[in-house]
Amino acid sequence: MTIYQLRVFATVAKLKNFTLAAESLGIRQPSVSILIQGLQRELGIKLFEKLGKKILLTRAGEELLSRVEKILPEVDGIKNAMAEIGGLKKGKIEVGGSFTAGASFLPLAVQAFKKQYPGIDVTLRVQNSLALEKELSEGEIDLAILSSPPESPNLIGEPYREEEIVFFVPPSHPLANKRSLPLELLAKEAFVSNKKGTSMRDIIEQRFVEKGLTFKVIMELDVSSGSRDTIKNTVASGLGIGYNFMSHIIWDVKAGRLKVLDVPELKLNRTLHIALHKDKKTSSQVRAFIEFLRLYNENAGGAPLFPRSQKAVKTNVFLKGLKQD
Repeated sequence: MTIYQLRVFATVAKLKNFTLAAESLGIRQPSVSILIQGLQRELGIKLFEKLGKKILLTRAGEELLSRVEKILPEVDGIKNAMAEIGGLKKGKIEVGGSFTAGASFLPLAVQAFKKQYPGIDVTLRVQNSLALEKELSEGEIDLAILSSPPESPNLIGEPYREEEIVFFVPPSHPLANKRSLPLELLAKEAFVSNKKGTSMRDIIEQRFVEKGLTFKVIMELDVSSGSRDTIKNTVASGLGIGYNFMSHIIWDVKAGRLKVLDVPELKLNRTLHIALHKDKKTSSQVRAFIEFLRLYNENAGGAPLFPRSQKAVKTNVFLKGLKQD
């Protein structure tokens, strides 16, 4: 017994005519007869009987019709729901973001994606990259934006965008309007920083060491998404010099609250990566989100790694190797 057989049966029962039912269904009348005969044979009971030229339902036919009239709307509802999901009208995505991405552009990108696809529910989890790799490997999230290439053999990734590390002060700071600041001059100042051992601080401190200079810290904070806001606010109050990704402070810069310093010897960048589980089927919603990210430009300081003409091509190559729903 198939759904199509039941749909044909219901059409004949309502129209009480095989020929009219065939016309309504867009098939030939003999096909209708064959389908009904097959259904009766499978159920082992007659569903219709003739009274002169009329076709009437038997008692069994009436019982079947009452049940089919409940079943078919459910089937149609399932088909519509699946079509909506396939057509990006519904769905759910679990996205992981590193502290770098989660404290800068990613929440804005998620918000913009949800505006374009209001039926898709997107949940964003912000954690360190190690925790994100674990969740991605265990299937708890669908994709992640990592601060470095994924190390797990279960994951695949591609470079997504470069984030520039910048140094900033309040506009009232004596160095705010100076051009081409030498590192020696910056080393005379005190910094508001994450704790020693974090990757960004280690990179910066190493640059100072290479020049024979001391990296002086006046305030130290545990690394977290919240600490970056604390650093930003502390610097704005005039306590010291801060550093972070440009995308995290761009709105403060545009608002005139912070000023980026020009330090040629400290031109530093970090490449973020989009990561997925290599064996997990990729839904159309996840694919749409990845495509959205690749074309997304919030003008917040994080330059896309590839020119616009190359981004879609790069993404397609990345996605072609993935299992799809």
